[in-house]
Amino acid sequence: SYTQMKKVFVLRTEALLASKDPTLRFGDDNTIVVPMAILQNLYCYKGVPEKMSMASRFVEYIDSLPQNDLLSEGGFKQENGSYLRIVDNGPIEQEIANLADFSRLDHRVFQVCKDLKKKSQKVILISRNPNIRLKGNQLGIDTELFKDEIFPKPCDQYKGIVEVFMPGSSLEKMFTDERGVPVEEVYQYENFDWIENEFVEIVSDTSKAIGRYTNGRIVRLKYDKSIPGGHKALNVEQVVFWESLLMPPDIAPLVVTKGVAGTGKTYCSLAMALNAIEKKGDKKKQTYKQIIVATPTVTVANEELGFLPGEIDDKVGPYLGGIVDNLKEILRPKFPDFTNAELKKKAMEFFERGDIEIQPIGFLRGRTIPNTVFIIDETQNIKPCDIKDIVTRSAEGSKFIFLGDADQVNNPALNSRYNGLVYLSEKMKGNPHTFQITLNSKKSVRSKLAQEALDIL
Repeated sequence: SYTQMKKVFVLRTEALLASKDPTLRFGDDNTIVVPMAILQNLYCYKGVPEKMSMASRFVEYIDSLPQNDLLSEGGFKQENGSYLRIVDNGPIEQEIANLADFSRLDHRVFQVCKDLKKKSQKVILISRNPNIRLKGNQLGIDTELFKDEIFPKPCDQYKGIVEVFMPGSSLEKMFTDERGVPVEEVYQYENFDWIENEFVEIVSDTSKAIGRYTNGRIVRLKYDKSIPGGHKALNVEQVVFWESLLMPPDIAPLVVTKGVAGTGKTYCSLAMALNAIEKKGDKKKQTYKQIIVATPTVTVANEELGFLPGEIDDKVGPYLGGIVDNLKEILRPKFPDFTNAELKKKAMEFFERGDIEIQPIGFLRGRTIPNTVFIIDETQNIKPCDIKDIVTRSAEGSKFIFLGDADQVNNPALNSRYNGLVYLSEKMKGNPHTFQITLNSKKSVRSKLAQEALDIL
């Protein structure tokens, strides 16, 4: 957020494509300037599909406004009270023209800033590019970084949980009153961006607890004491994960969970789903008809699905070795005397009976999926433009669980910021039917070597 002083913010292309309604995010009494060169660039913008869509929407927005107002000194007054201007640059000054390492577009943007500064205005150039900011400062132009809300840096990505402090009396009330407590009970509550369904780790002067923010209040969890099948939550984040998994699909049809390998993403999801399948026919309890496990068919070596022999099940099977491993571990306490081979055979029975179906992502088109636990693994290897096609397969009674680790991208077209997992998480943040959590990377069941390799490599 930007301080509420009368300023002139000059936006480059990346700032205009960083969020929905980008020109409304700089205060209600400031002026937002889009250089003519940038607007011209947006008309022919070629980038990732999501950004191209944003560019198209912004051009449509500009086209819907009165041109005379946009081109005037005062600008067009937007719905939030700020003013929007389109400004062309004057003659390029020699100091700017000599910048050999910058494009003609950069020259024109710098010149717009210099022209505005001559009118004694507080001008701030918004850019993600560190070279632009450094050169802007050398030219006497104030610059600021911005957050890309569509594909944020890892440190800015939504975690799904926040730690707060609350008086012990308020915490006690949260447990005794089903309505929870008003968010104003939190110390310095105004310093938080309260997001619907964000989980809250509460510390008071007497104890600790976990709650969830909804409709202006913090409510207690409902399922933290009723994890089925003898399974246990190993840490705060897993408590939250189980809460999201056990919420009925009419309340929480979409769960997005990030976490490194070994944090329990797939294990907990399958354990919940298998417990629900085992209760088929019990109308008093929420059950699902089947489990579908889907994964993008991309390996570490970026092999394609078509390279493997056989039918779909034969082709997808090798990608789901981790699923079978998790099924074996879920079954092990029930069959402690079974060998690994016997456990694997028992796990494969779920597939043979049709309780668990394997589904390659690329073959989802046209399907409608009701009353199903649909587990989408390795979501970070799915392109953002394909995410909508997957989520919209959902029908009544289904819970879609997206799992992944944004730092383990194997698709060369994607990275830790630009991938389906991050895109889904950021776009659905605050949606009333979406629950999210990032599992603690320091609490993995894998070896110390695996953890050290994760940190070092």
